[in-house]
Amino acid sequence: MTNNDVFVDGEANLTEFEEVTIVLVDDHDIWRDGMKSMLGGTEFVVVGEAGSGHDAIGVVEQTRPRIVILDIRMANADGFEALSVLKAKHPKTSVIMLTTYSNPTFVARAVAGGAAGYLMKGLKYQELLDALRAVARGEQLLSKDDLIHSLRIVSESTCNSTELMEPLTPRETEVLCLLATGLSNREIASVLYISEGTAKTHVEHIIRKVGVSDRVQAAVWAARNGLLAP
Repeated sequence: MTNNDVFVDGEANLTEFEEVTIVLVDDHDIWRDGMKSMLGGTEFVVVGEAGSGHDAIGVVEQTRPRIVILDIRMANADGFEALSVLKAKHPKTSVIMLTTYSNPTFVARAVAGGAAGYLMKGLKYQELLDALRAVARGEQLLSKDDLIHSLRIVSESTCNSTELMEPLTPRETEVLCLLATGLSNREIASVLYISEGTAKTHVEHIIRKVGVSDRVQAAVWAARNGLLAP
């Protein structure tokens, strides 16, 4: 496949300037206007907009875009809730999370939800176009390996917390990060390339080590120790 190919429903289309339809989802009108202006004159055509995750579901149903650019924090329903519904209803639609939150636990939820990418709002114009073109070709910008690398950066400062009689291992801290986002043992296993049984064992060890009685309290401990965004 060449750089000018466009990936459509599993097949390569060699038309360089074929239109790629996009829906923008963000609760800030100014941001959406800015994105439309940035994409003007390119192959990317904005066919719909929504100001919340809830509204996005209806807009995508009506317009059937190739790509959805989805914010995380919005009114009524957050981006992760919308991501889950959109990928369930429209699995061939690529969803890119575009946000101001650089946090491994958010990346984890994006991976588990099936997002094609996780981009920061401060990225440059050409970086945005390159990312959109890669996704239009069928590429995944968001990989489990990238997520694991991010989690290990967090793990370095957290697994040896002075609150613990027995330190968490780096793997246990990765699992705790994912657990704290609300992922199930099965989803944690999928992200970390381990069995569901191994994930369950890690969770049991974490609960014992941090001295709590359940997953919810473990998530609270994770938040108190800086594993989660505010």
